[in-house]
Amino acid sequence: MRVSKNLNIHRRLWWQAHLYIGLTLGAMFAVIGLTGSLIVFWQPLDALLNADLFKTSVVCAETRYRPIDNIINSALTHAPAKGKLRSLSFPNPERPVFTATYEVANPGADWDDRFLVYVEPCNGLVTGSRFYDSQLKPLGGPLMGIIIRMHTSLLLNFPGFWLGNHVLSFGSALLMVSVVIGAYLWWPRNGKWLAALTFKRNASGARLNYDLHKVFGIASGSLLLMSLFTGIHMYNPWTDWIDQGVNYLSPVTRLASAPIISQTIPGQRIISAEQAVHVAQNSVPNGQPIAISFPEDDQGVYSINLKTVAIWDSEINIDQYNGKVIQLFTPTTATVGDHFLGWLFPLHTGQALGLPGRILILLLGLVPAVLYVTGFIRWCQKRKSSCLHKSKQSRALNKTRRE
Repeated sequence: MRVSKNLNIHRRLWWQAHLYIGLTLGAMFAVIGLTGSLIVFWQPLDALLNADLFKTSVVCAETRYRPIDNIINSALTHAPAKGKLRSLSFPNPERPVFTATYEVANPGADWDDRFLVYVEPCNGLVTGSRFYDSQLKPLGGPLMGIIIRMHTSLLLNFPGFWLGNHVLSFGSALLMVSVVIGAYLWWPRNGKWLAALTFKRNASGARLNYDLHKVFGIASGSLLLMSLFTGIHMYNPWTDWIDQGVNYLSPVTRLASAPIISQTIPGQRIISAEQAVHVAQNSVPNGQPIAISFPEDDQGVYSINLKTVAIWDSEINIDQYNGKVIQLFTPTTATVGDHFLGWLFPLHTGQALGLPGRILILLLGLVPAVLYVTGFIRWCQKRKSSCLHKSKQSRALNKTRRE
């Protein structure tokens, strides 16, 4: 009897922890889940909402792309005043144009405002440009950009204090705890696994709501844990903690690297973006360039990402003066730790499993909203039941006293 009583007390404590985490963070979980579902296919949605920016005048094969330096010169004609070119994204099936990202300093903000210029790959014509985002204008820019910022920061990253990052990262850690507690509370101790995994037939509305919560929760629990874990890896201090933990078990190439800087040579001109891309492609046979980041200062480097047959992309850092490869980070030379960390982002977006994986992540993003709504309804039902029970006890006690 004592063991059973202690077990019930412990279960009640765990149930309260599960309840209060859900009530305080459940709405946030629902928001990041729903926005995550939308941004799984954000590029096609963005193209649908802004067709003119992504419409090309000619059918263009990759072999007919204009030289990178020509694309950059074309984008420069529509660049914002005082804008600095930071990156150039290559065309892909969901965005058939080059995208040049320019940054403009914004006093009072922690990062620069961003503007995008779109260029057709074969004729070098600019299809359009637009303001993309600003820390001081969180609701500015295109709709999909706002949704992405809602997903990644809840639009709460204020100058000097990135509240959104802290709420999301530490809140997600607590939600992982809540998911594990939910699995513990669900575990059928009477051996009735079928009842625990199915909906009760001809059940009342209250029981149906309870079954929805438990079945959706347990069916998606492992995927939710994966999504939350891969998500918090994008935020400090979790990035450092996880990377160091993995590095303890298997060396992580990035952590063992020397400082990634160019060897400044007075008076020497930097190599062109075209040359940097050639160096990267020669370093990674069959690598398809997908983005290039430009040096930010005299010691900065060209950073080029290339797609291969591997799940995660290769990254090459190149000295801006002599064109030498400073760091080659590619799946073919990676350690076990590199592979583990390299898989995290593709798993989070679903890209690791191709189109089926992206669809799975889209559907998974709906689950937190279902869990929050059914959990909130369940809490209201139990609270109402508790109030009715106390009311009956009070009336009975008053009646006894009168008698």
